Amino acid sequence: MNKNYGTFGFAKQSAIGTAKPPTITVQASSDSDGLDVSTSTEAVKLTNGKRDTTAGRYITGSEAGASLTTLAFADFLGLVLLGALGSDEVSGSAAPYTHDIKMGESLPYLTFAQQVGSSAAPLQQLADCKVDSLSISAEGTKPLSVEVALKGCAATWLSEAKWSGPEFDVAKGWFRTTDVQVLFSLASAEPGEVPASVDLSGISFKVSNSVEASTGIGKVAPKRQTEKSATVTAEISGTTESTALYREVKTGKADGTSVASTIVTGSLQATFKHTVHDDWSLVVKMGAIPWSINAMGVSTEGGPFALTLSTDGAISVDGTSIEFILVNDVASY
Repeated sequence: MNKNYGTFGFAKQSAIGTAKPPTITVQASSDSDGLDVSTSTEAVKLTNGKRDTTAGRYITGSEAGASLTTLAFADFLGLVLLGALGSDEVSGSAAPYTHDIKMGESLPYLTFAQQVGSSAAPLQQLADCKVDSLSISAEGTKPLSVEVALKGCAATWLSEAKWSGPEFDVAKGWFRTTDVQVLFSLASAEPGEVPASVDLSGISFKVSNSVEASTGIGKVAPKRQTEKSATVTAEISGTTESTALYREVKTGKADGTSVASTIVTGSLQATFKHTVHDDWSLVVKMGAIPWSINAMGVSTEGGPFALTLSTDGAISVDGTSIEFILVNDVASY
């Protein structure tokens, strides 16, 4: 078998208990665990008069999940964004279609599938999954990277070895970091041009859903997965020739003189282009970000100041703390 062979698939279920073959196929772009099942046990102890009182063990639970790192393939990205946020409003009568993906009331169930090691290896499937976390990051000129972590219920090894999803087509391309347009504001809901004194090197977004399993009496595997409140974070990194940004974050004003006594929120927007299709795009918007900023210390080596803008959690605006506008060739998920 070949450790460099891995095919992964995703499908949106109509409801819990309705696992289906993959509708989207991808390959990993970095080390990825794929499907993983962990089992926990407890000891049965008896008063037998000896130091070793363990008479046996029993399984307390089994957790099944999947994690994958890959590129921002346009069809895959839309499905996992919907899985992480829950709402997708589609417009357009023909391709390309525009997906406005925001926070929804609940998350859909997904089916995850993989074939690892060989095209003759048995397929593995994880049904009734929900997206526990989704990260999108851009660094330098590297292709946009996506990391998705799922928590599921029923993990199975299928009898067939033939891949049941569509064939992966690398020629369709992916979203790139080259020519990305980044706008941000430290203390306004309207993002603007990056200051001339700032050179950005990276930007990332993460949605965390705190998905937890529910298991019925007498059962080892989870019965369902349930998401809690979402937390959305973002980070911008780079360098700056001025400490003015530090002052504005801390005081809420470019000319502020004292630390703000209330939350100061800024905003962020990033637009990514596609490697193949000029009319495909990905726009990420965050309208209320309580920024944190690193201390801008001095150095005997000189050079620019390191810059890291981040947040512990964005604030919801009109029901969503982050919005993705994705243009691709998928009519509906």
